[in-house]
Amino acid sequence: MALSRDGGRWDVEFKAKLGLPDGVAVTFGLGPLQERCITFIEAHSQEALRTRGFLELSATALLPVLRSDKLCVDEAELVKAARNWARVGAAVLERPVAEVAAPVVRELRLALLAPAELSALEDQNRQEPLIPVEQIVEAWKCHALRRGDAAPGAPCRRRRGTLPRDHHRFLDLRFK
Repeated sequence: MALSRDGGRWDVEFKAKLGLPDGVAVTFGLGPLQERCITFIEAHSQEALRTRGFLELSATALLPVLRSDKLCVDEAELVKAARNWARVGAAVLERPVAEVAAPVVRELRLALLAPAELSALEDQNRQEPLIPVEQIVEAWKCHALRRGDAAPGAPCRRRRGTLPRDHHRFLDLRFK
């Protein structure tokens, strides 16, 4: 998949792998290149999450992406992408999905999901563990108390692509 930007064609997959921590930019100490790559991924999040390159990222490379407030993708889609990433990693590494996902799932902002989405995630998590139960409990706590600060372990900051949901007004969400 290729996208046009500034008159040139950049392959999302190549660009994503080039600048992330286990990629060329870090290997050769090219901080500004890494920053530009992350900025590109933030702007083209939907496309980047669908690439084979995304599925092949290491946990170290995925962390700065999941920590970003500027991703143009909704949290529900990001959870699906993280599950797909963990499944591929589990198959390659011959390890359980939850074990592969452990370093990165803490960056998922589950409190942003609507109650029905969180309930569906909980059901899916029972069948195929991905997210620690404690993390789901923290998200439910935010919903029950109608406060984003009710559970310090549950990040509630919206991302650029977060779709508005009714409960967000109770979470005192801010966008950076």
